[in-house]
Amino acid sequence: MNNEALRQDWRHAIEKDGGHCPVCDRWGRIYARGINKTMAQSLMWLCKALKDDDGWVDVPTSAPRWLVRSNQLSTLRWWLLVERKGNDDPKNKHSGMWKATKLGEEFVYGIKKIPEKVYTYNGEVEVVSQNSIHISECFKEYFDYEKIMNEYFPPAQQKLF
Repeated sequence: MNNEALRQDWRHAIEKDGGHCPVCDRWGRIYARGINKTMAQSLMWLCKALKDDDGWVDVPTSAPRWLVRSNQLSTLRWWLLVERKGNDDPKNKHSGMWKATKLGEEFVYGIKKIPEKVYTYNGEVEVVSQNSIHISECFKEYFDYEKIMNEYFPPAQQKLF
């Protein structure tokens, strides 16, 4: 099988259910990612946080605990809503400094919509959906814990937890 045929087979695999690469055995799949309530709240916090003179926010030291623990802020880069400041210190992987982009601010203030979904492969956006959403739509989904539990475990089994 030639290289082009292998690439086409691999592309077909990652666009469907995913699979292991026939060359390196690495798992791959294109994932559909949607923006959620926690991501929207993280962006809102970033837009109103105290910034340094250049507009950057030191997230690890100034963000509320829920935001740092969620680790959702970094995923907003897929929609071009945030950017991370480069790091000058080789001892640290990242600087921890973030800021909202102009699009991020416009999304928070309801001026602009963003793609409803992004499709990522290997941590990078491959394509974005044609449907777009307003920030208010990030808060419409209601999570019903009891309903989810009942779908996975019969009520009698839940008493074991």
